[in-house]
Amino acid sequence: MRLQTRIANPSSKEGIKLLTDSYALMSTLFPPEDNHALSIEDFKAPNIYFIIADKDDKPCGCGALATKSNYGELKSIYVDEKSRRIGVAELIMMDLEVKAKNLKLNELYLETGANLLAAIKLYRKLGFIECGPFGDYKESPHSFFMFKKLD
Repeated sequence: MRLQTRIANPSSKEGIKLLTDSYALMSTLFPPEDNHALSIEDFKAPNIYFIIADKDDKPCGCGALATKSNYGELKSIYVDEKSRRIGVAELIMMDLEVKAKNLKLNELYLETGANLLAAIKLYRKLGFIECGPFGDYKESPHSFFMFKKLD
């Protein structure tokens, strides 16, 4: 099995499929007011770095780094159901962290669902710690906020 990531266009056929699948899943887990995903159009902004993960040359996950004024925010880390628990999400996270470091960002933040325990466990494994809301986010029982200082 070969896993790799690549820079991608979020409005490509594969980008749309992965993001749409992610939106569909999140809509079953959280109320609309607590779904903080960017639109496919938003992912095309110049401050967004979007990647797709491939397993044996087939798209299986995606993620993005949104560059803010003095930090980066990880967005829409998603892996399709049949590709979970084999390191795809970790690869996406690590590649986005490398990009953040290359951009000289000092901190990475993310918002995830409070009930996404496997995701929270992975983020902790990768050095993220719990924090309060950041940016425009508000406190919510459905949200779990994390950050990581970068070297």
